[in-house]
Amino acid sequence: MLSNPLLVAGALVAGGTVIVRKRVADRSGVVLVHAARTAAVGDRGSLHDVVATSCPSLVGSETARFVPTAALPTADMQTCYNGICEGFRRPHLVEYERELIATEDGGTIGLDWSPPFAQMPEDDRPIVLLSHGLSGGSQETYVQQTVKHLTSAPYHFRTVVVNYRGCAGVPLTTHVLYNGGLTSDYGHAVDHVRRRFPDSALIGVGYSLGANLVTKYAGEQGAACPLMAAVSVCNPYNLEAASDAIERPTIRNKYLYAPALLLGLMRILRRHRKTIDAGPVQLDHEAIAKITRIRQFDDLITARAFGYKDSADYYAQCSCAQFLPRVRIPLLAISSLDDPVCPADVIPTAVFRANPHLVLAVTQFGGHLGYYESLSSTWLPRPIGEFCAAIFGRAGQ
Repeated sequence: MLSNPLLVAGALVAGGTVIVRKRVADRSGVVLVHAARTAAVGDRGSLHDVVATSCPSLVGSETARFVPTAALPTADMQTCYNGICEGFRRPHLVEYERELIATEDGGTIGLDWSPPFAQMPEDDRPIVLLSHGLSGGSQETYVQQTVKHLTSAPYHFRTVVVNYRGCAGVPLTTHVLYNGGLTSDYGHAVDHVRRRFPDSALIGVGYSLGANLVTKYAGEQGAACPLMAAVSVCNPYNLEAASDAIERPTIRNKYLYAPALLLGLMRILRRHRKTIDAGPVQLDHEAIAKITRIRQFDDLITARAFGYKDSADYYAQCSCAQFLPRVRIPLLAISSLDDPVCPADVIPTAVFRANPHLVLAVTQFGGHLGYYESLSSTWLPRPIGEFCAAIFGRAGQ
């Protein structure tokens, strides 16, 4: 018998933990949303058939599930560990070789290739292009983990991370930075990769704001899209709704998400202030010094720099949801219902049910770009790798 009160308390806690973990596991399955009849993917059947037969992380009663590590059981813990804690101890998981390319207006984009060409000489193997989130870059842990997964066995794909103007050490050579709808820069990077590797198939993967950009690009290009497929991870879909979600008067927004996201933007602005101030657009630095909200940043800086009327105009024109119906390549979207940054209620599920080229994979847990199954690994690279291999039609070389 358990007569010691500490033993009794320990047994109760352990029992409660088991019950909670069982409930989490019971709700951890992946739910797919798509049209009744999905589009054909070459001669391999429909998009749904390809996913069902080749993506066990997305389809399968035992394999298609994400169970958060017990150390990070909530969406906030998943999100903060990825976005804040990992920033202090970001691992060096992959090696990059940087290539700087110039845009038509004199801007600079940084392409981080992995593996470096000395390790993987140029050939016609498939290439995955990755686009980072707000003020991020190739150094982000969620990017590195995916790159490591895709470049390792059994895939051995070539990867390249598209680092936008002023991000991740890329020099700012024009008076403007980048924004979530600047698909001209992304298209320029895609075209450059196509010219360098004309015989390689390409898939674009975007995270958060990068997911909005990649999805918008695929919709704009329609049937002429040079990408073979795309993957959208934790997409905000509606930039205004995402901004509103972050600015809701909650404790976690006030002390966690809004300050962290704004800090990244302000850091980039301060780093490149001299270059920006040398341009034709005069910014109100007195007002900028008082910014406390992301919407204010977009009103005072993004909208002015890119010629939008205000932040609402920028959000309206650059949100990718309106471009989803025009996508004509296979597109896999992954979203979590507990994402505190990109709210679940703005996921355009009706479009996913109407456009046969789209498949939405919804998880109950994961937070925003979290998906930690342990403190050192995330679930996301697995479905991304499976989907890319299925679309490419091989598991690498």
